[in-house]
Order: sequence, then structure tokens, then C-alpha cells
Amino acid sequence: MGTDNRTTGAFLFTDIEGSTRRWERFGELMDDAVAQHDALINAAVDAQSGRVFHTSGDGVIAWFDGPTHAVAAAIGAQQQLTEHEFPNVDGLRVRMAVHVGDVVVRDGEPYGWALNFGSRLNDLGHGGQILISEPAVAAIGGTPPESSTIVDLGRHHLRDIAEPTGVGQVVVPSLTTEFPPLRNAAHQDTPSAGSDRLIGRDDDIAAVDRRLAPSSVLTIVGLPGIGATEVASAAANRAASRFAYGRIDCDLERIAPPRMLDAIGSALSLGPRPGQSLEDALVEWLSEHAVLLVLDHVDHGTETVARFGRRLVAAGGGSALICTSHRPLGIDAERVHRLAPLDLADAIALFRTRSANAGTPSTDTDELIGELCERLDRVPLRIEVAASNAAAFSTRELLDMLDRDELTTEGEPTIDAIDVAVTGLDEQARRCLAAATTFAAGFDRQAFAEVCAPELPAADASRVLAELVNRSLVHADRSADTAWFRVLSSVGSAARRHATDDQLAAADDRFASSIERFVDTAADGLRGADERLWDRRLERSFGNVRAALGRAVAGGDLRRAAHLSTALWEYGFMRMREEYFRWSELVLDTFASAHERHLGAVHGVAALGAWTRGELGATQEWAERALRLEREYELDFDLPARLALINAAVYSGARQPPLEIYAEEAEYERSQAEPYFHVNVDTRNSIMATWFGDLRAAERRALRAVQLARESGNASSLSFALWALGTALDETDPMRAESLLGQGLETARDVHNDWVTALVQMSLASLRRRTAGPLAAIPLLLDLLDLLWRAGHRSHLWATLRVCVLVLDDIDEAGLATTIDAAADDASMAMPPLPVDAAALEERRARAAAMADYPAQHVLGSTTPLPALMTATREALSAALENAPASSTADTHSL
Repeated sequence: MGTDNRTTGAFLFTDIEGSTRRWERFGELMDDAVAQHDALINAAVDAQSGRVFHTSGDGVIAWFDGPTHAVAAAIGAQQQLTEHEFPNVDGLRVRMAVHVGDVVVRDGEPYGWALNFGSRLNDLGHGGQILISEPAVAAIGGTPPESSTIVDLGRHHLRDIAEPTGVGQVVVPSLTTEFPPLRNAAHQDTPSAGSDRLIGRDDDIAAVDRRLAPSSVLTIVGLPGIGATEVASAAANRAASRFAYGRIDCDLERIAPPRMLDAIGSALSLGPRPGQSLEDALVEWLSEHAVLLVLDHVDHGTETVARFGRRLVAAGGGSALICTSHRPLGIDAERVHRLAPLDLADAIALFRTRSANAGTPSTDTDELIGELCERLDRVPLRIEVAASNAAAFSTRELLDMLDRDELTTEGEPTIDAIDVAVTGLDEQARRCLAAATTFAAGFDRQAFAEVCAPELPAADASRVLAELVNRSLVHADRSADTAWFRVLSSVGSAARRHATDDQLAAADDRFASSIERFVDTAADGLRGADERLWDRRLERSFGNVRAALGRAVAGGDLRRAAHLSTALWEYGFMRMREEYFRWSELVLDTFASAHERHLGAVHGVAALGAWTRGELGATQEWAERALRLEREYELDFDLPARLALINAAVYSGARQPPLEIYAEEAEYERSQAEPYFHVNVDTRNSIMATWFGDLRAAERRALRAVQLARESGNASSLSFALWALGTALDETDPMRAESLLGQGLETARDVHNDWVTALVQMSLASLRRRTAGPLAAIPLLLDLLDLLWRAGHRSHLWATLRVCVLVLDDIDEAGLATTIDAAADDASMAMPPLPVDAAALEERRARAAAMADYPAQHVLGSTTPLPALMTATREALSAALENAPASSTADTHSL
């Protein structure tokens, strides 16, 4: 081991915004772009005598003699990155943060919470932005680098930090200075004045206003009823003052295409001159007079308006054209702004506002109103129509009426308009659209080609999909790594009316086969280097898997139901998706009379789910049945059943797992090719060694697991191994353990691995309690209690409550601590505590027995239900945090 030195360092943190999407979209081009990005940042760091000591595909961490150099390097890097542009990967925007804090230097490398703190600060920012922490601002004093200033952005919460921290922004005139609110800021919806229809449309209005320019054409595109007219009007109100002749409107909804130019001429009070066509006269006048011309509802005459728009742009001058349509005009100079359905919160707000304006404010829950809004596709006009019926019907009744097609649509033109749009498609596009309605949660391009257009070449399938998006019949969400598409229910109903039963049944079968292939590929992907990508894909597609399982169960398809309810057991386990384990129970209940060999794996997954809920009897029964069926029918090795038995034994108080089953499980995982399984074995062996007090062996095994996990690139493996290593070093090297656990926590959270997150967070809370005091542990514990309660993961919840026992004891809540300690013992479902915590628990029990005045009584009673224990614990911890003097919580993030 090298010599440890504690020192104060200035650090620069960088991270590429949206890197995952670019890696997937641009592939090898991204390799070149990141290499150029690294070279530019390294040069900027070198110019300020800094040193890059950590790199990843997304950014770097660099170390400087002082914060002034770190800020100067950030400015230089942002300037170089801005000039470089990176056109081959749609630009690179890099967020940066500067922080000053204490670290321990071992063998030339820094460790400590300052690095985790700086990374979390950087997470608040946006591409192109440079944030700076309060300690760094203080260290700089009044002399920031030349030409820069520091703007105070107020105090903001960082994850797991009890108190908000001051955040500043480094502002340089040559760089972008205006950014959205920091990522932790609560979103405030500010409805535009004058129309309830504009709730949730402020960003759209601002975007349209921002993109308007002289001699330009901008088309606002969206489904009927989406609010294009209102957004166009509001944006035109904002922009009108920039045009010398103001704004002029012309509604073309009921104008036949041959008469559209006449209608525009009437709006402008113009007619043709002798020897001149009307179109020539309009273009000539508009090129000489700066007008913002708003043409509403042009979709049935796009060819006429497109020709007019081309000539207007070519003529130059100061005029601009805003059009609203279901599809773009298709001209080269056109700028298109697509309107998506409202966010769910905005849809709920719109329903409440409209029903209140009608004199009958809804008293139903947001959850119920949200369900109604989802059924209405979150389309503003459809929500308004439903809200107008709220005087006569409850939200539940409105949902029932939707099910029976009885909800009045008087005054709602969207249904007829959509039917006309579907009818206007060619037969191939119409058939593909109907097939796309089989997806319950949307689809990507590949799934569309497989399920909706299997007879077409991939390029032709993409062309059909592009046409459906262009016509606003399919909604495209491009905010994720890859474009995600969905057919809104109103469009789907119209499309299915134009398809035969045989066509729809064939699409349903192709969908089910596609989902089976997807779950197998995803299960493998989650164990590899692309885990983050597959986690996001699964989260997005989970509704499709759910639908496929439901249809298989309803249709009596045991093979498919069993496959879908077991293939993703690791996803359900690691992401704490209790719903997934309930699927296995549904299959067992539905197919109880089927031949047992088809249900072997289903029993194993059901057993693992029962363990997470603390149902030890069901765990034992299902796991033993799974292993019996495995032997009788020579089925595949049942890993979930064995994990259920091992965990049930260890968590119920037996520190040593069933040795025969443990050996089988370890031998199986060692025999697998993926490093993922080998990391699991080494990590579990390390933790067992820690529990038995052999810390040297625990560290050795954990180091091997960390090295193998880094080589594999799998985030869950790495976070699991980092937890084991941090736990092994907990007592002997708390500073390094803090850093390792912090890295493990962020890594697990990044891929939404709630199971590992809970393990790491428990260990980190325990460590902080002992090194920084009980208040430092409370934010972690409160967050963890909420996570585990939502997930229904009782075994981890009881283990977390045991850590709470020690914290409650520290903050003079010994009576409540005694109650929880006794309840945890009765539950017999808590992971064994770390040796240091086990000793502390035994010490407090001995103290209670020895001291007559020690409050060892059960303040809530020894049989208090778990919900009441949870409420009392949250209230006691929160009160301690709120009532603590500011000085005692200001530094809870540091050791």
C-alpha cells in the first residue's frame, strides 16, 4: 500500500450531454468525435498545468493547483468545443463543473467524497454550461479568470446531501450564457394567458417564436385537436412586433385548394394587377412589406401552399409564413415544429381547469384523471370535450363511457378528421398502420418493420413509417436514445376499422413472436457492456411485454406465457419490479392443471418473488418444487430457485447458506462464459468473508471482482463489486470505502439497478453514521426507505430499518429504536448486518438490559404493523434533520 496524504484539490468535471443517443445513432463516427473531444479537453487542461486522472466515454476529471486554473481550463475547453462543432455526430455539448474539496492521495491518485460531490454537481448542468461550487467560488475570491464572471444560481439539492448547496455559473461573453433551469429544479407550469388550451405549451410557443425569421416558412404539425392553431396564434402574438406590417391571419379550413390564394388575397386586401397572376401579386407585395402571415389548416391544400411558400422564400424580403397542418409542406426551406401530446401533468391540469371553468371542479384523484387523459391520448381538444361532460358524470363514469363508445364528441372534429386521414392512405400504409395498433407501448423502426411490414425491404418499411409520422398518424418521440413511435388510440380505432380480422390477428401473432425474441436478447444484453442501453429499451418496452404475456395467458398459450414470465427474471429482480414476479404466479394459477414440466422455471421465478416479499413459506414450497421438476424432467439449471433458497436462509438469520445449493449455484455461474456470472461469485464470496470477519480475504476477492467487472463493462457487475470492496474496507480505510461506495451507488443508479442501489446505500448510510454522525446518514436512509417501500422489497427494508435503529438511538429516539429492533427480529427477513453494526446492535441491547433508566420499552407496542413503524421512523428521522442546527448539517457530505 502507498503512503496516504490528505490535501485540498481543485477539480474540473466534464460530461457529454446525450452521449448514449449519439453512440447508438452514429456508431464509429462517435469514436472519432470522442477522440477529438478528449484531445481538445486535454489540451485545455495542459494549458492550465492540470492533469486528467480519470476518463470515460462521456468525460473526464482533471486536477489543478487552484480553482482559477480549473475555471480557465473549462472556459478554454468550451470555446474549443464550440468552434469544433462536431457536425458528423449532430454536435457535442459538454457540461462542466468546478469544485474544491479535500481528498486523500494514495499512489498519486485522489480518493474521497470531493470527487463524488463534484460529479453530482456536474449532473445539475446542461451542455455548454460551466457550474462552480460554493467552496470553489470562495477559494477564487474576487478574481475569476479574465473576461469571466460568476453568476449565483441559488442553493440546490444534490443527491444524498442533507442541506442544499450554493451553485454558481461561470459566464463568458463568447460562450452561451442562457440555459434552462438546473436539472434538480422543480418544473413550474405557467399557462399562457388567454387560453386554457395553452396549458403545457409554453416551450412550444417559445420554440416557434425563436425559429421565426424573415423570408422563412414554418409549419406547426400535429394530430387534429393537438392545439396547433392556438400555438401558432400565441407565437405570432409574440413575434408580431418584429414585423413592420404586423400579423395577418387567414383560416383555410373550409377553402378549396383552387380558392386558397383568393382567400389569402382577401386577407391581405390584394388582387391581381392587369397582366399579372394573383400569386405573382401576393409574392411581390409580401417581398416588399414585412408581414407575419399565419395560414391555418392548410393540410388539404399543401401543394398550393407549398408552391406559394417556395416563391415567397425565393423572393426574399421581410415576410414570414406560419402554417398549421397535419403534415409538413415538404419544401426545402421549411422549418417544421411538431406538437406532441401534452405531458400527463399538463393534461391533468387542463382537465381540472376546464371542468372548473364550467362550474364543476373535479374532486377525483390525479391518478384517475390521469387514466382518463391517457385514454384521450393527452390531446387537448379531446380532454376539453371530456371535461365539458364532468358536470354530469364522474371521471370513472367517463372512463366507462369511453369503453362503451358512449362519450359524446359533439363539437369535437378530431374523430372525423382522423378517419379521413386514414382513408386517404394507400392500402399498404393503411395496413401497416392497423398492424401498428398491436403494440401496447410503442415501437422502434426495427419492431415496426418486423411486425407491421414483414413483406417489405427495410428501406420501404422505413418509408411507410416516415409517411405515417409525416401525416401525424404516428407520434414520434425522439427524446430517447432511439426514436420511439406510437399510434394514439383515436388513430388506432380508425385504423382498425379499416382492417380485416385476419390482418389484425396476423399482426398480433407477429407482435408476440417479436416480443419473445426481444426479451431473450434483452436478458443477454443486460449482462453485457450495453446494460444501460438495454435497461432503457426494456423500460420503454415493458408495456409491450406485459401485453404479450396477458394475451398469451388469455389465449391459453402456456409455452409463450411461461417464456415471457421467466426470461426477464434478472431484470425483475435487479430493478425490483414486483409486477414481474406476479406474472409467474398468474401463469401458475392459470395453467395449474397443465403438465408440470412446462412450469418448472415458472416455479423458480415465483419463489424468488416470494422471498423479496418476505413470504418464506411460499419461497420454500415453490423453490423445492422447481428443483424437483428440474431433476425429474432434466430441465435447464434453475438459478432463481437456488437464489431464493440461499437468500431465504441467509436473510432469516442463518449466516451460512445451504452449502450444497450454494456450491451448485457457484459451480454453475463459474461454468458460464459471461464475466457477469464470475463477478457475482467473487462478490458474494467477498461479502461472506466480510461477515465472518476475514477482511483480508474479503478485500482480495472484491478486488478481483472489480477488475473483472471493469473489463466486462457491465455496470451492475461493477456496482456490485464496488459495494463488496467498500464493505471490506469499511473499518480499516473509511475514506477509501466512502469513495468506492459512492462510485458504486452512482453506477447502480445509472442503470436503475435498485437491488444493488439498496445494498450500497445501506452500507454508505452505516459508514456515514460512524464517520460523520447520524445526521449525515439520514438523507440516504429516508430515500432508501421510500424506494424499498414502493418496491415492496421486505427483506432489504428490514435490513434498512436495522440501520435506522442505530441512528434513532443516536438521536435520542431509543424507545422507537427498541420497537423496530424487536420487530426486525420477529420478521426474520433482514440481511445480516455488517460486523461493526452487529456489534453496535448487541451493545445497545446490553446497555438496555444494564441500565434501569434506559428507554428500552416498545413505544408503539411490540406488534406494531410495518406501515406504522415506517411512518414513525420517517417522522423521527425527518424531525431530527429539520431541527438540527445549521452548523451540524452543513458538512454532512464530507468526512
